[in-house]
Amino acid sequence: MSSISLIERYTGCLLGLAIGDALGAPVEFKERGSFPPVFEMQAGGPFNLQKGQWTDDTSLALCLGTSLVEKKGFDPHDQIEKYIKWFREGYMSCTGHCFDIGNTTKAALLRYEEHKDIYAGSRDDPATNGSLMRLAPIPLFYFHNIEETKLYAGLSSKVTHAPKNCIQTCVDLAVYIHRALQGQSKEEIFIDTNIDFRKSYEEVSGKGDALLCLEGAMWCFYHSKTFEEGVKLAVNLGDDTDTTAAVFGQLAGAYYGKSGLPQYMLQDLYDKDMIEELALKLFNSSAL
Repeated sequence: MSSISLIERYTGCLLGLAIGDALGAPVEFKERGSFPPVFEMQAGGPFNLQKGQWTDDTSLALCLGTSLVEKKGFDPHDQIEKYIKWFREGYMSCTGHCFDIGNTTKAALLRYEEHKDIYAGSRDDPATNGSLMRLAPIPLFYFHNIEETKLYAGLSSKVTHAPKNCIQTCVDLAVYIHRALQGQSKEEIFIDTNIDFRKSYEEVSGKGDALLCLEGAMWCFYHSKTFEEGVKLAVNLGDDTDTTAAVFGQLAGAYYGKSGLPQYMLQDLYDKDMIEELALKLFNSSAL
């Protein structure tokens, strides 16, 4: 895997997130086994999206990545202002409006509007996966400094998701992505993980809890040989299908690179050129 260029891993990471999101969106909220297995992009779902359109996972990742590039670093005030702009005006939405927002994210944004506390996440909120799904720009921007990668992964969560498990899963995923960008093997990526890969597919979950989401997405990555195989495993776990697949896609995209993404899925992806352009901006910013 080390022959894949770093720039291709960058574009693969962000495009992989969006592919997973778009593939899972039409069956979001459906229990495992209650829908025909998903093998390609589809239209419809709870938000009646067109084929290849994505949800809040990608929108918020684009907000975070754009903030890092524009501000040349970590600016939580700018990040949450962009999240508010998405929430209120549809900024970075593929439909022009906010149609899908997690309860924890919404509560944090409403708190910010009322109190102007930049780190608007509450430790008393449920430990959901809404900060994990958007994480990719952090390990991309801070690739050349692992300590900053870990620091800002955690802080990026606290903007909306402050429970300990939310912060820790973001740090863990950022480290895994960092190692994948370096071209490390799956065994090296997970050398210090607490995830139990001995579980069966039936034992892992697609639910919206941060720990369960990370475990399910990483299980699908570890036990598959291609991006295509793994992303289908992730979506077909059911429940929070778009986010499980988006979390999978961040790591798998960095690991396999853009050329390892299924071309028929990439072809259907909404606004893929804009997503790739942001990945290139993050690549150029990380080299400064």
